[in-house]
Amino acid sequence: MDPWTEEWEQQRAERRSIETMRRIALDAMEFGDDSAAFYTYAAEHNLTVNEVVYYLNAYEYGGEAGLRAVRNPDIIPPDAARQAIKTIAAMLDEHFEGRLPYRLTDEGTAIGIHEIQQRMSGDKYLFPVCQLRLTLESRQWHLYWMRKFDAWWPYSPPETGRKYTLKARLHQVLEDESGCFWG
Repeated sequence: MDPWTEEWEQQRAERRSIETMRRIALDAMEFGDDSAAFYTYAAEHNLTVNEVVYYLNAYEYGGEAGLRAVRNPDIIPPDAARQAIKTIAAMLDEHFEGRLPYRLTDEGTAIGIHEIQQRMSGDKYLFPVCQLRLTLESRQWHLYWMRKFDAWWPYSPPETGRKYTLKARLHQVLEDESGCFWG
């Protein structure tokens, strides 16, 4: 496998065991800012650089719970999903003063936020804004953004406060400091 040209395969990345993901993440933490080390490691372990960074980000941003959210996302209980959707809708409506057309989806293992956009032809489509996954054991909400190669990617938690609450994660989406969510 060529770490330079291999395209992203979400299913392959998610099929690896938690132990393998953890080992890769811990190894990658040692590389610091040495980008060449990521490529060398990926080539030596039959991985793509994106896989190495994916596991590293999931582990850095959520520890063991972050890896579980990638590998085996918990099914969000229906009552928790309904409450999350109500909270998200209220925060979106307040922030955008009701001017943003959106759709919230209960995907079983995630709550999706999509902006309803319109093409030049007038056809409407759903633009994926983010995905929120819940790790039940730790009650941590994990935030994901859509990468350009159609992969849901872990997003870092806030630096301060209660980092893994639904409201804290949604504030990150609304603030969009890195331009990952609203384009």
